[in-house]
Amino acid sequence: MDEIKKMSNKGKTISNAKKAILLVNLGTPDSYQVKDVRKYLKEFLSDRRVIEASSFIWQPILRLFILPFRSPKTAKLYQSIWFEDKQLSPLMYYTQAQARKLADKLDNEVIVDFAMRYGEPSIKAKIEALSIQGVTEITIVPLYPQYSATTTASVYDEVFRVLQTMRYQPNIVGIAPYYQHPAYVEALKHSVLSYLETTDFTPDVLLLSFHGIPLECVQKGDPYQAHCLQTFELLKSALSETKLDIQLSFQSRFGPKEWLKPYTTDVLANLAKAGKKNVLVMAPGFASDCLETLEELKETECETFLNAGGQHYAVIPCLNDCDEHIEMLKSIIGE
Repeated sequence: MDEIKKMSNKGKTISNAKKAILLVNLGTPDSYQVKDVRKYLKEFLSDRRVIEASSFIWQPILRLFILPFRSPKTAKLYQSIWFEDKQLSPLMYYTQAQARKLADKLDNEVIVDFAMRYGEPSIKAKIEALSIQGVTEITIVPLYPQYSATTTASVYDEVFRVLQTMRYQPNIVGIAPYYQHPAYVEALKHSVLSYLETTDFTPDVLLLSFHGIPLECVQKGDPYQAHCLQTFELLKSALSETKLDIQLSFQSRFGPKEWLKPYTTDVLANLAKAGKKNVLVMAPGFASDCLETLEELKETECETFLNAGGQHYAVIPCLNDCDEHIEMLKSIIGE
């Protein structure tokens, strides 16, 4: 999908519009074949925002040890969640849908498109394509509610790397992290309440699981942990009438360093051992369902919980392309 356009009532396209919105998500392999997963992991794990170690030390480790062993394992995980009928990863499918529905919601006001920080379609390709269409102002929307140098900053790093290669640069507009925006909290609240109406068990705990980052990132000044805590407190307050026991954890640890705690794996095991047999999990930091939610949370962490003595376990879907999410994006971008 090169761009998403909306036809006007007069039959004209908006290809002459001067403004565009570019949604940016993390990224996904082109397929679950090992070669594609390896290519994706190489780009992702070569980002100095993600792995801050010296390239002279890290790149030999990455190429000789991590990629050869991690790529086949990760490929199997991607295969287990792949949307075979659509021939797309869930993250790609939902990001496409978000862009398409946002374009419909905005009607003819602006071009809406999407890119991936890693993999295709690249930020470079989309900025260049929009510029060719005559766009002179692009609003960049990183689909990360909570700011981190490992995610949000990396998006803007790439945007400005692209601009450095362009003789005529479009104006770039960014949006603030929306971790505490009322529309975001309301969308999360609606998601929880809607899911509670359909679940066949009463949860003892609602666990909000955020993607983790190394502790040293926070110690160096990354505000991510504080943003997660604020989202947690705001959603907890918004759901106060439900009387739910709402707790927080961090998932997706990688490597030997200490990451933000408490770890989701440990929290789930401890809940089961403490007699909290029914747990509902939500991942507020993910705009779209992906490997971390559909495999890690729904499969691996479910097994952790059940093996520790849990009985009922479910994961609330991400906001994905639901109406509340699209309306939220429209509201935040409009401001």
